[in-house]
Amino acid sequence: MPSTTQKKPAKNSLTRYFSDLAQASLSGDTRQIQLILLAAVRGLKNDLPECSEDLGKILATYSANPGALRRANNVPPPEDSDAGMALLSFPSLQDVEQPTFNSQTHEKVEQFLNERRSMDILLSQGIEPPRSVLLEGLPGTGKTVLAAWLAVSLDLPLVVLDLATTVSSYLGKTGSNLKRSLDYARAQPCVFLLDEFDAIAKRRDHSDDVGELKRIVTVLLKELENWPFTSVLVAATNHPELLDPAIERRFDIVLTIPIPNQEAREKILISKLGSFSSDLLPRYLSGLSQALDGRTGSEIETMVKAALRRHIVKETPLGRALGEVVCEWNGTETSKEQLHQIINLLKDEAKLTVREIATIVGLSPSGVQHHLKKSS
Repeated sequence: MPSTTQKKPAKNSLTRYFSDLAQASLSGDTRQIQLILLAAVRGLKNDLPECSEDLGKILATYSANPGALRRANNVPPPEDSDAGMALLSFPSLQDVEQPTFNSQTHEKVEQFLNERRSMDILLSQGIEPPRSVLLEGLPGTGKTVLAAWLAVSLDLPLVVLDLATTVSSYLGKTGSNLKRSLDYARAQPCVFLLDEFDAIAKRRDHSDDVGELKRIVTVLLKELENWPFTSVLVAATNHPELLDPAIERRFDIVLTIPIPNQEAREKILISKLGSFSSDLLPRYLSGLSQALDGRTGSEIETMVKAALRRHIVKETPLGRALGEVVCEWNGTETSKEQLHQIINLLKDEAKLTVREIATIVGLSPSGVQHHLKKSS
């Protein structure tokens, strides 16, 4: 009698899952099928462990094999029907390098990647892997580069929809274009980047919004809830304060990318200088990274490129070229004040000699001494 009592719930559960699966299959709702299987893996674990294990393996194999799915879903990318213009772009990932972040940000990125790489294990146990990431941060902090790095690390193509362009050019068709782009990304395993996310995901009480954009926020909420395991949705914004709070809560991970700290700035300098970094003293690089406080990774990369061009074309010593570029970036209006700040920072915190500082800032040693005397 006890054994009969134990079997009834299992049979009833199995019948319920079977009915739900049949309905989802006939309607072609892949995401719903995944959710039903996920629930079945968890719900049948005690009463029908072998069945639970088999369903977990099926779910893991299907969801964690993006290569097979890419071959099966050769869907052409959507275009705007009126303008005949592609809605999506497919950046090359050939030269993508791992972005340099502060250690805390780096750990969060690695945790996300590890969980995605362990997707088959998680699904086989009835646990959902992370599917969506919201990247917040100032321009130039590496949000787009990070999306590309996620794609490289997960062996997935990167698909980009620039929402600011879509909204400003095709306001009346924004909803339709967005829906077709999302459908494409759902069908094709990829890292799908919604750039300038705040262009469509603003607070629904935002005074500047028209009715269509308010409806789009509702659509996005549903898409985030129903996003498939096989793709990763990444949204990037420079203005997180504009986002609807309900949107932000739907993301599995919200990652705020800060301005690089001293350690990260030095790593970015060495990375962007490449083999040229061996020509500079470690203390020089440390001091220069101190002087770049407040700069984004993108700004540092631009400065390094400018200095390398000056070094190669004009044969300016690299240390001097870097110092000149940094001082020039401070702007003409505040250049003397900024120069004074940089000199004192290099002397007091990086412990460089007057001659080393002179090489960095492009002054004579006596000129550096003049600035240091003004501070004493």
